[in-house]
Amino acid sequence: MLSEIKTLLIVQDRDVTLRRLREELRKLPEDATRAKGRLAGDEAALVTAKSRLADNEVAIQKLQLEIETRRTTIGRLKTQQFETRKNDEYTALGHEIERYAGDIARLEDSELALMEKGETLKASSVAAASALTATRVKVQEELSLMKERHVALSASIAELESERSALASGVESSLLARYDRLFDKKAPAVVPLQHGICGGCHMRVTPTTFTQVKGEKGLAFCENCSRLLYFGAD
Repeated sequence: MLSEIKTLLIVQDRDVTLRRLREELRKLPEDATRAKGRLAGDEAALVTAKSRLADNEVAIQKLQLEIETRRTTIGRLKTQQFETRKNDEYTALGHEIERYAGDIARLEDSELALMEKGETLKASSVAAASALTATRVKVQEELSLMKERHVALSASIAELESERSALASGVESSLLARYDRLFDKKAPAVVPLQHGICGGCHMRVTPTTFTQVKGEKGLAFCENCSRLLYFGAD
């Protein structure tokens, strides 16, 4: 195998690894954002649960106030009924007392329904708080691991870049530039030729190219995709 090919294959191996590590490093902030989004979602769920519970308690207090107001009114009406000496007025006051008593019964039924609802809302609030606690712990762990991974990836990338730079310095500048362009557009840039088929585009090369690659009579490029070829086992 030509020395240039050997060097470029090693360079390509480093480039493939660097591309993968850089992509992983690029995705870390996105992963962190998603993790924080889960936390924010659980925080919002707890706020909603507490708000619904508070609204329900306010509704109960409002009903209790209405019930107490009607009881006070019934007390006043009974006093008036006791003091009146007119039968028709006594009867009218009795009807009013019955009406307010009916109102109280309906309000108490509504109050009971809200109290039962409140128990469900309390359970939901407790569950939301528990879920938030668990999510907060998990997200903090994930963010900590991401931070460690960021440091490790950055160190690995720096090390590989240095190694790659040293390797690439041994490649003729125009060939390296051509390799870089090929790798950027359609990696891998250096591929095997097997059974006359390019390992990159999977097209058959011309007999001339095949002979040149097999005989290692200088660098040869696929006439279909321009990738640099080396002879693979047939």
